[in-house]
Amino acid sequence: MAIELYHPGLRGIVVGETEISRLDGGLQYRGYPIQQLAREASFLEVAYLLFYEDLPSPVELADFYSILAEDAVLPPETGWLFEQLPLHVSPVEAVRTGVSLLAHFDPAAQDEGEAAVEAQARRVLARLPLLVAAADRLRSGRPAGRFDPEMGFGANILHLLTGRRPCVLDERALETALIVSAEQEFNPSTYAARVVASTRAGLYASVLAGLGTVIGPDHGGGNDGVLRIVHEVGDAERAREWVESLPEDASVPGFGHPVYRDADPRAVILSEVCLELADARGEVELERTARAIEVAIHERWKRPANLDWPLARVFHYLGLPPELHLPLFICARSVGWCAHAIEQMQDGQLIRPRARYRGAEDLTYVPLHERA
Repeated sequence: MAIELYHPGLRGIVVGETEISRLDGGLQYRGYPIQQLAREASFLEVAYLLFYEDLPSPVELADFYSILAEDAVLPPETGWLFEQLPLHVSPVEAVRTGVSLLAHFDPAAQDEGEAAVEAQARRVLARLPLLVAAADRLRSGRPAGRFDPEMGFGANILHLLTGRRPCVLDERALETALIVSAEQEFNPSTYAARVVASTRAGLYASVLAGLGTVIGPDHGGGNDGVLRIVHEVGDAERAREWVESLPEDASVPGFGHPVYRDADPRAVILSEVCLELADARGEVELERTARAIEVAIHERWKRPANLDWPLARVFHYLGLPPELHLPLFICARSVGWCAHAIEQMQDGQLIRPRARYRGAEDLTYVPLHERA
C-alpha cells in the first residue's frame, strides 16, 4: 500500500476526536475558557469537569472531595519500597515506581466498567500527592504527613511538602498552577496514554505511559532549566546582552511551543500569579529579570514563553525545590491523562498508524557459513 503523505512527528495532523479540550481559538476545558476556570474555579472543580463532563454542584463537589479524602492513603508497602530505591533515583522516577505499586494494590485495577475506571482515576488523583511527598522524604527526611480533609486539595499538597499550612495567596497560586497544567489536548504524554488505553491495557497502564513520556526533557511541564537561566542572568539589565550572546539556533528552556505561536494562554495566566507571589516574597528583582529575558527573547526570535517559564517561578516562590516541579506537574496532568484514557476506552478504537519504510529492499539471504 502506497503512503503518499508524511508528516514528521505528526505535526498538524488530526489523529482523533475529543470532547475534553480544544486549543484553537484559546484553550478550553470542555467548553470553558481556561481564563475563567483559573480565575474562579478550584482544581477539584476542574478535575470533576474533566472526569464527568460538567461542573459539579456544591453537593457533588463535596461528595467528590469526601471520596478523595478517603482514598488519600498509600499502601503501607510504599514506604518500604521507596527506602529500597538507589540514592540516585529522582523523585519523579520514584513516583513512577509508586504508581506501578498502586496498581497492584487497587482491588479493581483490571475492571473495565465505566464506574470502576472512574473510581481508579479518583484514586490516582488522591494518591499522587502522597507519592510525591513520600519521594520527597527521601531527600528532606521530613516526617510523613497525612491528607487533611479540612484543607483544600492544593493546600494539602503544600502542607505535605512543606510541613506548614499555606496562606490564602499560596494556596490559590498552586490551585491556579494545577488548573492550567491539567490538560492540553493531544500533547505527547496524553497521546501516549490514549494509545495504551486503546489496547484495553487499563487506566494505570495509561497513566504510566503518560508519566513515562512526560519525564522526557523535551516534553515540558517542570523544566528546572528556567530557574538556572534566571539566576545565571542575575539582573534585568543583563537580559538583552545574555540573549544576544546565544547562537541563532539556541533552544531556551521555557520558550517556544509546537502549537502556540503568538502566546501560550497558560503562561499569560501564571505570569500574573508570579507578580503577586514575587511581591509577597520580596523577590521582585528575580521577577524583573525573568520578564526582561522574556521580552528580549521575543524581540530576537518572536518565541512566546510557554507554560514552563512562569510555572517554575510559581513553584520557586512557593518554596518548592526544582526536583519537585515535574512531580507536581504530574499531579495536575494526571487528570487529563485519566480523562483521555476514559474517553479512548469508550471510543473502543485501537490506535494503529502506519509508517513509511525507508530501508533496504529485496535482499537475498546468504547462509551463515558463506558470510565473511
